[in-house]
Amino acid sequence: MKTTTAVKDPVCGMDIEAATAAGRTEYQGQTYYFCGAKCKQKFDLNPAQYLGTGAAPKSGHGCCG
Repeated sequence: MKTTTAVKDPVCGMDIEAATAAGRTEYQGQTYYFCGAKCKQKFDLNPAQYLGTGAAPKSGHGCCG
């Protein structure tokens, strides 16, 4: 039986499945998953912008189209 793990894209806030995520990045010992290449690219350029601030996601799901 295969289990799925729901994760949240740190850039757009979209809920995605870790196993089928379009991209992933290791940062400070943790793996982050992304809905698409655009969100991964934004995160890779400035991870701190999307982590640890408690701020709302920086964009809507328009990045995922």
